[in-house]
Amino acid sequence: MEYVIDAVSTVSGWMRPYLSEIGLSMAATLLVIFGDDIVNFLKKQIGSLKFFLKLTLFILFCAFGFAFLTSFVTPLLIKQLASVPNLWLAPMIILIFYGIGLLAQKKNML
Repeated sequence: MEYVIDAVSTVSGWMRPYLSEIGLSMAATLLVIFGDDIVNFLKKQIGSLKFFLKLTLFILFCAFGFAFLTSFVTPLLIKQLASVPNLWLAPMIILIFYGIGLLAQKKNML
């Protein structure tokens, strides 16, 4: 049992320097999964506006809104992952990615 704990802690230690990349990949993947829902919500909100204004708002939201969401969610994920002890970090990251995969499958993306 000690060997398994040491192995998991070692793998977690290898992952820790890459938490920013891991958090970014989680946030980006979640935006890919839920981006269509967000865009559909936006379309409903701006659907009655004139074409030029609707196009401008859509471009601004897609260019800056998704960037803002990514830059807002990523540090939150990184902070949460950084607070996890080494014994649980690697299993938690793996479980989160499996959970994201299940969300993608639920939305028929796989």
